[in-house]
Amino acid sequence: MYHSSAVLLPDGSVAVSGSNPNADVVLPDRVPSFPNGNYKYYTEYAVEIFYPDYYAKPRPKPVGMPTNLTYGGEYFDIKLSKDDLIKTSNIVNATKAVVIRPGFSTHGMNMGQRHVELRTSFTTHADGGATLHVAQLPPNPAILAPGPALFFVVVDGVPSNASWVTVGDGVIGTQTVREDSVLPNSTIGYDQL
Repeated sequence: MYHSSAVLLPDGSVAVSGSNPNADVVLPDRVPSFPNGNYKYYTEYAVEIFYPDYYAKPRPKPVGMPTNLTYGGEYFDIKLSKDDLIKTSNIVNATKAVVIRPGFSTHGMNMGQRHVELRTSFTTHADGGATLHVAQLPPNPAILAPGPALFFVVVDGVPSNASWVTVGDGVIGTQTVREDSVLPNSTIGYDQL
């Protein structure tokens, strides 16, 4: 509705609130005082949580989630277990590292929300797990402005719980920009072929 809001939460659910398809607040007990008194919907002050279909699936529990992301710079590693990879290391090909700025929303629009998928490569391990090598943000602060954001690891469409990260230097103003991350080539262990 016009005055509704929705925001992504760190656990992958979505908080939804508000509604008002009318020009002003319309309460059920005040309808007769309005000019035409004929309103199909009333103003609601409800808050609901929407749980997408992936919410009930086993969630990855990556180890090594970052707390800071820079514009360019050295890549970092995230460890995924065999269970995280749905018991097959080949699923690492369908694994993504994603940064989402939840933004702020009103009037049915989310102003400021951003979604940036970071470049990745991987190394699989004999135990069925893998190391996900993750590039820092591209060396351009215009792609994602400095500040807080959510970092998810998504395995075959199922997100981990997010970690809050600080994007950039953690200060207002000019940000440090480094050389773009150089990732190692992806490798699958010989024992998994």
